[in-house]
Amino acid sequence: MNPQQMAPVIGLTITIGGILFQSGKQAERLDFVFGKVEAQEKKVTYNNNALLDIKGDLKTLTNDVATIKQDVRDMKQQLNRYKA
Repeated sequence: MNPQQMAPVIGLTITIGGILFQSGKQAERLDFVFGKVEAQEKKVTYNNNALLDIKGDLKTLTNDVATIKQDVRDMKQQLNRYKA
């Protein structure tokens, strides 16, 4: 085989190699994009769980404050009884 016959074969090999390389790069980008979406879904789930925890704590605190207010009213009434 002379160099003139080998040139098209070498060119074909380089072209196919380039196509394979580029398709690999695109596949990696797609994995990165899908991984990013997956991470966002996890973040949304984490945020939802955090909001539910905060809401539960807020309800508990609201009940505690209401109980404290009632205790203060009871104490004031008892003090007013002793003053009278």
